[in-house]
Amino acid sequence: MRSRAARGQSLVEASLGLMVFVTILLFGIYFAEVGALTLKVQEAANFALWDATGRVHHNPEAGDWGRRGVVADAEAEASGRYADFDGRERMGGTGMPIQQAIARAQPIQVQCEAELPAGVPRLGPAAAGPALDAAMNMGTQGMSCTASSRLRASRIGRFMEDRFHTAHRRAAQAFTVCAAGRASGDRCTGRFGIMLDDWGLAGVAEGRACPLSIDTGAPCANGDYYHWTERIYRANGGGGGAGSALAGLVGADSVNEDQFFMSFHGEEDNYEENIGATHAGGQSRWETTPFEAPNIPSYNAGRHNHWLGMAR
Repeated sequence: MRSRAARGQSLVEASLGLMVFVTILLFGIYFAEVGALTLKVQEAANFALWDATGRVHHNPEAGDWGRRGVVADAEAEASGRYADFDGRERMGGTGMPIQQAIARAQPIQVQCEAELPAGVPRLGPAAAGPALDAAMNMGTQGMSCTASSRLRASRIGRFMEDRFHTAHRRAAQAFTVCAAGRASGDRCTGRFGIMLDDWGLAGVAEGRACPLSIDTGAPCANGDYYHWTERIYRANGGGGGAGSALAGLVGADSVNEDQFFMSFHGEEDNYEENIGATHAGGQSRWETTPFEAPNIPSYNAGRHNHWLGMAR
């Protein structure tokens, strides 16, 4: 009788121990999966931010800066890539839940706004001056993003559904995971933010050369730079009237001082172009940064193999 009682006690103890062990094991796996999926939700929001920085933000010729459409495009790209929590390719928004060993997650939803988060300083007349503010048709100075997903535990079974496991059942219920902060009423209010655009020239098109052009800029492959520079020239009064006044004093023909000349060349052109023997003692080269004329020693800046003509 004593031996049978001992065996019965061992069976009860083993059953109770297995119930505790299996519960800990299942929820250990579940919480690990929740942690990994939460990191992917954060990654989706940050992907949208950094994807936006690689897009075309401005058109200086049109005075268009901080295009708001960039934010919507980045949001769509992030939502398409992270619908399945992977991010390596677009899934086309399948809408299918993701099932892991225990955790079941709805596709990530990325939400971005063409506004900086609250409390982030804005660029405006007070910071940049009214002239800059008026010259730039700025759609947005930055963006803010968050991402979310609904997670719950599945494949748990019904062994924990008695009145002693209320806390466990509650832990297995669906809840919202946010990229930034915790959900408030299943809404993600926290956001990551980033300022967009450098309000300057960048990229291949905005780095091309411009042959010498007068007023039109037609042959220039870098129209943004040409027209932007011309606007600055016009805004500062153009050429003025000193040359015409001098020509009048000596009886010479007046000159059109409002003509805008521009030549822009980089290292790939050795900072120069051939325009014929028209200047600097018959030199045929029009140089754009420090002038160098081999037959005029005083103009030899010694800039060969030096960036912008300055020795390193």
